Amino acid sequence: MKITFCGANREVTGSCYLIKTEHASVVLDCGMFQGGKYAEDKNEMPFPFDPAQVDAAIVTHAHFDHTGRLPKLHKEGFRGKLWSTKPTAELSMITLRDSVRLMQEEAERHQRPALYSQEEVESLEGTWQSIEYGTEREIAPGVFITLSDAGHILGSASVKVRADNQVIAFSGDLGNTPVPLLRNTQAIDEADIVVIESTYGNRVHEPGSHRYAILKEAIWEIVKNKGVLLLPSFAMERTQELLYELHHLHVTKQIPRLPIFLDSPMAIAATDVFRHHIDFLNTEAQNEIHNGEDFFRFSGLTFTEHGSESKQILDVPTPKIIIAGSGMMNGGRILHHLRNYLGKRNTILLIIGFQVEGSLGRHLHDGDRRVHIFGQEIDVHAKVQSCGAFSGHADYPRLVHWLQGFQHHPPRRVFVTHGELNSALSFSQAVEEQVGIASGVPEYGESVDIAYVNHPNL
Repeated sequence: MKITFCGANREVTGSCYLIKTEHASVVLDCGMFQGGKYAEDKNEMPFPFDPAQVDAAIVTHAHFDHTGRLPKLHKEGFRGKLWSTKPTAELSMITLRDSVRLMQEEAERHQRPALYSQEEVESLEGTWQSIEYGTEREIAPGVFITLSDAGHILGSASVKVRADNQVIAFSGDLGNTPVPLLRNTQAIDEADIVVIESTYGNRVHEPGSHRYAILKEAIWEIVKNKGVLLLPSFAMERTQELLYELHHLHVTKQIPRLPIFLDSPMAIAATDVFRHHIDFLNTEAQNEIHNGEDFFRFSGLTFTEHGSESKQILDVPTPKIIIAGSGMMNGGRILHHLRNYLGKRNTILLIIGFQVEGSLGRHLHDGDRRVHIFGQEIDVHAKVQSCGAFSGHADYPRLVHWLQGFQHHPPRRVFVTHGELNSALSFSQAVEEQVGIASGVPEYGESVDIAYVNHPNL
C-alpha cells in the first residue's frame, strides 16, 4: 500500500491523500486550499493523480478545507462513491452549495472562470454512501475502512484503512474534547502507519471552563459600554456550541437578555442537521433534548436567513451579539459587520477558531490595526481577543494522548500533516521524544510505500 500526500502538507488547508493498493486507488479528503491568492492558484492546479482512475473517496468531515475540491475531482473524471457518516454527507452538501454561489460571484467580479459549477456540486448528491462508526466496509477492491468518532464536528471521523495486509490510521481533525454537544474522541488501537493533524501541535489550549468565563465577561463588557460582540464562527459545530453556551448563560441568568443574531444561512441550515441527528450528540445533550430543552432556539435569539434581514441588524440598538461567518473572516456576512463595527472602541471581536495565514482573521489575530474590507481601509479600534478554549481542534496534549491509544499494535511511523510548518515540525519532534515513535513531516507530492517503512531513517 502506497500513500501520496496531496494537500495540507506543511500548511493547514487543502487536505488530500491518495492511497494506492495492488488493486485500487482511493482518495481520502479533497479539500480547498485557503488563505489568499497563493491558495487560489494551488486550487486551480491539476491533481497529482488522475481522478478518473480513483475508485472511491473517503470524507472525514464536512469542513471546506476537507471537501472543497470534491466537485473539481468529479469535474475531472472521478465517478466513484463518496464514503462518510450521514451527517458529514448532509453538512458537506450544505457547505458546497453555499460556497459555489460565493465562488461564482467572486469569479464574475474578477472576470475569470469559477473552479467548478453548481451543476458539478449537485452531481455529488447521489454519490454519498454512509457508514456508521465502528463498522468495517469494503469501499474498493481489497480496501476496507472503519470510522471512529473524531469529536471535531458532527459526524467527523478518524479513519482506519486496511489493505494489502497493512493498516494506515488517519486522524482526520481531532476534537478539543471534552466539549458541549459532541462525544469524546475515540481511540484507534492498531496501525502500521499513522497520519495525524497538527493544527495546534505546538499549543496548549486554555481549560474548557474558560469558554463560559470569557464569553460571559465579553458580554457584560458590551452591556456596560453599549457595544457589539462580534463572533466570527464556522457554520458547523462552533456556531451550535455557541448557541448551546449562550442558552445556558441565559437560562441560568448569568447574562442579561439582549439581542443575539445568527447571521449565516449556512449555519442555520447546519443547525437543522444537528436537530435531525441527535444520536450523534453526547449523552448530556441528548438528555437535555429529551427533557424538552431547545438550546438552538431561545428568547432573544434571531435567525437572519435573508440578506434584507441581515442589513436590518445595523438598525438594532446596542448592546447586541452577532454570530456570522466565515470563521476566518475571508468572506461571508461577517465582513459587513466588521466594516461597520471594527472602527468603534466599544466593539469586541472574539476570535474562537484557527485563522489560516493570509486570511483577514489572521491579520486581526496578529494585531493589525488597519485592514482592508471591500476595498475600504478600516482602522481597527475594536478590542480583538482570541481564545483557544473555543477551538474545535485538539491541542498538543490531546494529540499526544490520541497517539498513545494504539495499544494493540503501535505504529512504526507517524506522518505529521495539517499544520503550519513550525507547528508540524515541533509536534513531529515531540512524537519521537514523548511517544517514542519515528516521525516525519511530508512535503506536497511525496509518496511513501508502507511496506518499506520499517526504519526510522526511511
